[in-house]
Amino acid sequence: MRRLMIVAFCAVCTIPASFAERAIEGCSLDQSVGASYNPLGAQSVSQFFYRIPLFASEDVLWESTKVDVGIVNTLSPAYDLVGVFLKIEPIAVFSLALTAQLAGFYDALGFGFYGLSGYEAGFDAASLKALTPRNTGGFVLSAAPTFKMAIGPVAALDTFSLTYFNVDGGSGYFFERVGNLALGKSDVEFLNQAYVLATIAAGLRVGVNDSLLWVPASGYVSHRLAAMGVYQSKLQKNLSFAFALMLGGFLADKYYHSSFYAGGQAGVTMSF
Repeated sequence: MRRLMIVAFCAVCTIPASFAERAIEGCSLDQSVGASYNPLGAQSVSQFFYRIPLFASEDVLWESTKVDVGIVNTLSPAYDLVGVFLKIEPIAVFSLALTAQLAGFYDALGFGFYGLSGYEAGFDAASLKALTPRNTGGFVLSAAPTFKMAIGPVAALDTFSLTYFNVDGGSGYFFERVGNLALGKSDVEFLNQAYVLATIAAGLRVGVNDSLLWVPASGYVSHRLAAMGVYQSKLQKNLSFAFALMLGGFLADKYYHSSFYAGGQAGVTMSF
């Protein structure tokens, strides 16, 4: 399951709040479930956090400023990541998210952790079938600054994510299922995502997403371009719903070059 679908959903769904809504102090629960094709996968993300407004201002640049601090759980049939996160938005056009998670990889459902011989080792279905999956653990750290802007009905944002993995003792290589790539057991991957979306109806925005995933140590690159739609609606005063859909293709990727991609995610946010 591509990390980029999760990041896309979380980042894009903050646009309305960033440019139109005042930050309100209190607790919130975000729960989302997503799935993708090429690669095939599914995962859920749960976030429980406390929000603290930074500035008491009605100016468009300052009224949404805030600090969110809480816990996050990312769960799939192959792994479980549990930890804490901090998100700071000092001005409406910029935010920074920091996350630290313990990682558990398990073979209970037949996916598990796959060690690889190196960066060039195959991780297609046939190659993985010849390997023995197992259970192991580690930790994952990430930092993701986001720059955003809105002009009339059009919004744009760019998120650059740096993710550090240290798993299974940190020596050797493994198949990193979140990004769908070969990675060192102590390694870094970069992900840059750019979005341009236009509001075409109440709660409905459509546009494009450009995603570039890069592993500096190996030179691995995965580049994807997709059309995107996001729908959001308030179900109750303190309960909202959001759905995101991506359809596109890979411009560069070891296994998915010129292949079709589809991803979808739905989630709810409850404020207390």
